[in-house]
Amino acid sequence: MPRAEGSIGNATGEQRAGRRQELLDAAHRVIRRDGPTASMDDVAAEAGITKPILYRHFGNKGGLYKALAERYVWALLTERRRIVQDQTDPHLRLRATIDAYLAFVEQDPQVYRFLAQHAFYERPEAQAALTDYIRTLAGDVAAELDEGLKRAGGNRAAAQPWAFGIIGLVQMATDWWLEDRSMSRAEFVDHLTNLLWTGMSRPEIGRARGIGSAPEEAKSLEAKSERRTSRRSAVEKKVGGPLRG
Repeated sequence: MPRAEGSIGNATGEQRAGRRQELLDAAHRVIRRDGPTASMDDVAAEAGITKPILYRHFGNKGGLYKALAERYVWALLTERRRIVQDQTDPHLRLRATIDAYLAFVEQDPQVYRFLAQHAFYERPEAQAALTDYIRTLAGDVAAELDEGLKRAGGNRAAAQPWAFGIIGLVQMATDWWLEDRSMSRAEFVDHLTNLLWTGMSRPEIGRARGIGSAPEEAKSLEAKSERRTSRRSAVEKKVGGPLRG
């Protein structure tokens, strides 16, 4: 039977915070068990209270979803920062970032499904929390990419779009992996790391896309393109205008 609770206004800040954590623990247990189908009635029953009392601690369903999302994503962000803080090798840092994300998903797949496939679309509060996390993570990754581009003399403007592109690729691929599970986490992380680290220049990827099987072939194609451009420019100069087609 649900138990009655005293007025939240009479509790101290520490007591209120502690009770919120207990309720979030109850919600986590229910979502881990039921996934996206978890209901607030089930959460309240797990906590031994009524649904109005549950909402009293969070304002409404959106507030509860937001608290759940923040708890999950900031734990993930903290873990990722801990793992890469002393990692100076950019390739290993990339792999560690992907693996940290996949480890969280593998540990709590139902919680991931609930947040990414249910709460994100149902409540704007949860969407805002998850979007804030993505932007924060992208900021971390972009700063690391910018540092590497600066050392290499590359175009530092690429850091931001690369960061968001990496996150988007990993997230979409993770959704597939979570349902397919045709390979281990380690294999999956290796595949994503190889793609993101070497891109289309990797021999097997290049052959599959018809781009060439080695850097020498890529250089050859680039040289041919430059020669064609040079010849076209010479002809346009002679005729006094741009060519069509």
